[in-house]
Parts: sequence; structure tokens; C-alpha cells
Amino acid sequence: MNKLKTKFYSKILLFGEYALMFGSDALSIPYTELYGYFSFEKTEKPNSGFDSNAHLRKYADFLGKQLKQVNFETRFSFDQLEKDIANGLIFNSNIPLGYGLGSSGALVAALYSRYAKDAINPSRNLSNGQLEKLKTLFAQMESYFHGKSSGLDPLICYLQRPILLQNGSCIKIIEPHKKKPSTQNTLFLLDTGTTGETQPLVNYFTKKCRSSEFLNQLKAELIPANQQAIEAFLQNNSNNLFPHLKKISTFTQKYLKPMIPDSIRTVWQKGLDTDHFYLKLCGSGGGGMMLGFTTDFEYVKTEIKKFPLHIVQRF
Repeated sequence: MNKLKTKFYSKILLFGEYALMFGSDALSIPYTELYGYFSFEKTEKPNSGFDSNAHLRKYADFLGKQLKQVNFETRFSFDQLEKDIANGLIFNSNIPLGYGLGSSGALVAALYSRYAKDAINPSRNLSNGQLEKLKTLFAQMESYFHGKSSGLDPLICYLQRPILLQNGSCIKIIEPHKKKPSTQNTLFLLDTGTTGETQPLVNYFTKKCRSSEFLNQLKAELIPANQQAIEAFLQNNSNNLFPHLKKISTFTQKYLKPMIPDSIRTVWQKGLDTDHFYLKLCGSGGGGMMLGFTTDFEYVKTEIKKFPLHIVQRF
């Protein structure tokens, strides 16, 4: 059982949104600026009036029922969890809800770490079998929040290391990029100021995929651009990266417009017109954070004044 106040960081899905559903690769990284941890109400106060303790109680009830239906291979200390909840346990988190940053993933990871018996040690060299076992379990646990989950978000939050998912199944832990503070190549987050709902957008995308024309475009345009962007990013090859980013951004604007909030569509188009920056979805979209890539962050700061920007890393 981990100690109280052990932090579980949020995550950023850099590449793979929606294309992941068709076996495309995905690349996700932990984002250490936002995190959550367990504590007790008598020492910590929940933020924004959100009743975290009541939320945990409902979630624990769900997990208890899931255990009977799915038959988790992993055993949990439900008695201790229920006792802690009765004593005022909360998940104290600054990860905004509905922002595509893994708020539910961090909670799932924290709960597994603290209450799973014989939990897999995240700091060791893990086999693909162990990683797949964790991902499958986390998908079952996170289904409470999204109806259906890949398990990737909680896996990132638990391992707290970048993960490359290949062909929809092969999980590779990769080395993080070395920071380059002097470069202007910048990965940043744009805060739209609104929340997004994952399930309705996934339903919309699933419905779009019933069209053979859209499906052909997705396989011909989005998936190759996603694959090549991941390869270029991992190789730290910005000359190859940015043309593929433009293709991803253009495809999203053309075919998946509901995923782009009305408030940022002008900014999105400006990036495509000027080639000074490109925006893409951060997860399912619809609100929350959007991802931005630029070769000149100083320019971006002057051109995008309406929305808060947060540097993730320079590369």
C-alpha cells in the first residue's frame, strides 16, 4: 500500500486520438504540472465544492460490482478502502475534469497503487505481458467514467513514463525527450476554457466511420500522418514532424469539426494559414485542452492572447 500523498501525474496523448481505434500507433506522456493524491478531509479540503469522498464511495461500489461480474485477476483490499472512505478519504487533484488530461486515469492509478494486493511495481523493467495485464485491468476500472476505456491513460499515470502503443497492442516504455531550453520548437497546451465530453464525441466518430468515404480518407490521410508524426517526434526531427502535424490538423478541421470548439476555430485556421503553429486534439477534443506545436513560441504568445498557453516542453 502506497503512502498517502503519493502523487499520480496527469497525461497528455500526443498522437493517436481516434486513429488509435483502428490500430494506429499512439504516443502518450506524463504531465507533471498536474497531479492527484489521496488524503483525508480532516487535513485537506476538496477543491471547488466537489464532494470527492462521496464520489469515491460510488466508485468503490462500482468496483465491488465489477469484481463479481468481470472477476478481476488482481485482488483488492476493499475492506481497507471502505474503511478509509468512511474516515473521510478524498482524491485531492488539481487535474481539471473534462480536459483530456487524465483526471480519471490518475484516480484509477492511485487506487490500484494503494489498494491492489501484490500490485505490479511500476519502477521495474516490466514485460509486455505485465504491461498488457495492467492495461486490461485499468480499462475495466476506468469504464466507470467513460463507458469504455483503452486503459492507456491510467497506465501512463501509474508508470509515470512515456508510452508508445504500437499496432493497438504492443506497449513500449520509451525514454523521455531531453529538454532543450534554448530552442523555439515548442509543444504547448491551449486552454479552451470549456470542458469536453468524451462519450458523445466517440459516438459521433463511430457514426462517421460507417461512411466508407470517410473511412477511406481516415486510412489514407490521418493514420499515415499520425504514424509518421510519431516517428519524427521520437527521432526529434522537426523538419519531418511539422508537415505531418499540418496534415493531422487539416484532417481534423475538414472531417472532425465538432471536436474543435467554436471559440478556437479561427485560431485553428490561422495556424494552418500562417504555418507558424498547428493545433491538434488533446484526447477526444470538444473542449478542455488543445495541443499546439510551433517553431516560434514568442510569435504564438503574441498571436494567441485570448487563451491561456502552457509550455509542455521544448524539443
